[in-house]
Amino acid sequence: MQPLRIIILAILLYLLFRLIFGKRKKVSGQEKGRRNAVPASHDVLVEDPVCHTYIPKGQAIVYKSRDEIHYFCSEKCRQTFVSEKGDTR
Repeated sequence: MQPLRIIILAILLYLLFRLIFGKRKKVSGQEKGRRNAVPASHDVLVEDPVCHTYIPKGQAIVYKSRDEIHYFCSEKCRQTFVSEKGDTR
């Protein structure tokens, strides 16, 4: 009976090991490179020049002046910037 108990115990330990560590996925070399890559442009935070709030670039209100692109958190900040700068595009 003793060898049978050892075999059953070994099987149970193996199943426990697979349940705990089996969910981990092996990461290939290509996927490792993605983890360290620069985030997409919509994930980059940009600073509003009026209220100095940081917002995701993809959600920002864009204003293109003659030589620069400015990003704003709201239409109110954009209008304030335009009125202070005196630029009408």
